[in-house]
Amino acid sequence: MRRKHTKRLSDAELARRLEESGLIERGVLDALLERVGDEGLLCEGIVESGLVGDWELSRWACRWFGRPFLPLELCTPTAAAAEGLDGAKLIRRGLVPLWRSAGGLVVAMPGITSEEALQALSQDAGCPVYAVVGSVRGNRRWLEENLAPAPLPDGDPREGDSWSLLFDVGDAQARDAFGRGREA
Repeated sequence: MRRKHTKRLSDAELARRLEESGLIERGVLDALLERVGDEGLLCEGIVESGLVGDWELSRWACRWFGRPFLPLELCTPTAAAAEGLDGAKLIRRGLVPLWRSAGGLVVAMPGITSEEALQALSQDAGCPVYAVVGSVRGNRRWLEENLAPAPLPDGDPREGDSWSLLFDVGDAQARDAFGRGREA
């Protein structure tokens, strides 16, 4: 069987292509790459900073990385697709499981996601993962509506336990740093 060769998915490759195309200057890309660090959220940083529109960035990602475009505005993920997967990891990476079949799991990436993140998801899912390009905001909206942890009820016994709230506080700070939660 012949395998189609696709470009390696990475923030560094995306940054190189954005610079070469004249869409974003190198200095701006370097600052964004430093801000997002190893999390692989360059696409989110670009869209939230208003440097390139969400769907425009997705269009370029499809062209450069040879992936189909399937935004969540045009499809409905199946409930079974996320079963057994770590919701926190999906939220952190902006990945939305669309559907599963005997052949594997199809996920929508927010623009692009690193190959390493997709390989880790494949291990967690126990099957091959096939990634399509989604939109940053569409993915984030779906994840917040469907996988975000519910707020603690009043009088929850964990309320006074600072260790149990540590990750909630860190997650809120990360959302604030990337401007999530603002009206679009």
